[in-house]
Amino acid sequence: MLTDDPGTPAKGTWEVNLLSTIGQRREGLIFEVPKIDLNFGLANRIQLKFESPWLVEKEPGEKANAGPGNFMLGIKWRFLDKERRGIDVSIYPQLEFNNATHSVERGPVDKGKLLFLPIEAAKNIGPLSVTGEVGYRIVQHGPGEWEYGLLFVRQVSRRVELMGELHGSALRTFREGELFLNVGSRIRIARNAALLISAGRTIRNAGGQGPVNIAAFGIQFNFRNRMPRFARNK
Repeated sequence: MLTDDPGTPAKGTWEVNLLSTIGQRREGLIFEVPKIDLNFGLANRIQLKFESPWLVEKEPGEKANAGPGNFMLGIKWRFLDKERRGIDVSIYPQLEFNNATHSVERGPVDKGKLLFLPIEAAKNIGPLSVTGEVGYRIVQHGPGEWEYGLLFVRQVSRRVELMGELHGSALRTFREGELFLNVGSRIRIARNAALLISAGRTIRNAGGQGPVNIAAFGIQFNFRNRMPRFARNK
């Protein structure tokens, strides 16, 4: 999902997400195939993050343009915990920067760094887990923007979670806003693996643009300082 929650992996635990995403706009299609998202529990309430996608951009009537996307580094600190305070709250600064490739010249990514400074909060309300996130993104060569989201999660069985969210963004002046409605599911397929599925569409578009469609599919692995069992047995 687009909205992050304040949860962190346990100390010494890896969370690895391998994703394929697609975004469809009037200007064309953009794929992340794959997007690698690595997270590590440095402490019980501190998470380190590294993310890197391979981007494919296809404009109408043009050849596809492919290359590595920006690297992202982040650190999440959950400074309030629901077991003690009844609510989880975290801060999660993330720095995105160009890697040493020709992707900027070729077009899949814009030149410069981005710094995202969000805060997340989550609380259980009856059978639902409700998460809110709001943050400001500082763009080196462009206007800053706000990003916000509201995520609802319901555990419908021992293996299946259903999710729905509203996720939006707007320029720092709160103009040209865009709002997505997104739904998804997390389906546990093994003790340390789960399928991740989501799809969404804009319900409010920025600057008179046409509708935007997004979708993602991937798999998540969790393991503690060792490779998953299926890999070790090879």
